[in-house]
Amino acid sequence: MPIPDWLLDVEVVGPMSGEQLSELSDELERKVGERIGELERLNAELQQALEQKTAAQEAQARSEAHFRAAFESDAVGQVHLDPITGLIIRANRCYAAMLGYAPEELVGRRGSDFTWPEDKTGEPYQRLIQGKVETYSREKRCIRRDGTPVWTRFSASMVREPGAGKPLLAVAIVEDIDDRKRAELELARAKDELEAVVEQRTSALAQRDLLLREVYHRVKNNLQIVDGLLLMQARRLPEPQARAALETLRARVYALGLVHHQLMGSNDLETFEIAPFLRELSAHLLEGFGGGVALEVRATTLKVDLDFAIPLGLLVTELVTNAVKHAFPEGRGSIAVALEADGPGWLTLTVADDGAGFDAAGRHEGSLGANIVEGLVHQLKGTMTVTADEGTRCMVRLPAPVRA
Repeated sequence: MPIPDWLLDVEVVGPMSGEQLSELSDELERKVGERIGELERLNAELQQALEQKTAAQEAQARSEAHFRAAFESDAVGQVHLDPITGLIIRANRCYAAMLGYAPEELVGRRGSDFTWPEDKTGEPYQRLIQGKVETYSREKRCIRRDGTPVWTRFSASMVREPGAGKPLLAVAIVEDIDDRKRAELELARAKDELEAVVEQRTSALAQRDLLLREVYHRVKNNLQIVDGLLLMQARRLPEPQARAALETLRARVYALGLVHHQLMGSNDLETFEIAPFLRELSAHLLEGFGGGVALEVRATTLKVDLDFAIPLGLLVTELVTNAVKHAFPEGRGSIAVALEADGPGWLTLTVADDGAGFDAAGRHEGSLGANIVEGLVHQLKGTMTVTADEGTRCMVRLPAPVRA
């Protein structure tokens, strides 16, 4: 057995006395003790290093286990790729199941092989590799094993070498958005179809409006022709009563034509404001009377349709015409026409004059005018009262028109 180096440091010169042997023995024991202490310290350090190495290996194993567990159990797809070749290094079960594969079947295959051909674009990935962007995300279709598409949201980032920045690993998170995307596409398709239907309906409504305007215009023109014929006929009649009868008929025809004229100029071609209509109608009825009769027209704000406007216009025509004929033998006076609200859902039409008055609103029992007024009030589902006190006041209470 070789002598340890540390024993060679002990110098022996000639024969030794007992005292020298004792000193030498003590020196040897001291050196042996120091060496033993050094060995124990080195052994402790070695043991500590082994324990630290074991702890690091265990920590690394736990970290890898945690990574694998998280990687495999993640609710979204994950895939790691070689940044240069684009080959799949690992894929979790979620991503593999999304495409209809087992994870090991994807390893070694190109990630781009699973992108739908129409959705392939290399520009975002190249920008990621070049470091121009840290991450990118886009929606694209992937190809399932059976060849059908599945919509995904693909988010990619790059793991780089510290310092140099060399790409080491491409990491992608892949979310299955197929149901949502298909719902969006279906909604967009339904929206396009609805817009097409609306466009067709709009076109049909425009044609319908054009047709209605043409109808109203033609009706008005035809009534004007009738009015012209009545005027020509009235001028050829020698009897005053016959001419007066035709003039009254002309007033009724004018009321009908004015309704169609108002509808022709309205926005919806179904309703119009009643106040301008009553003012224009009443003013027309007083034309040719010499200007001796003053006219006042008041009307509430109210939109009316054809079914309400025609009987109301004819009723106002009859009542104003009666007042003009019978109330002012001297050709002077005033007439007031009012259409006002009378409680919820009701209206009151008033035609009043300050003239001489006449029996039962100037009507003879059984006369044409009386029958027309009675029929119009009935058609409007109203009731009429007539008072003769310092003139004549005809009041018709009727339900307001109800629009659907």
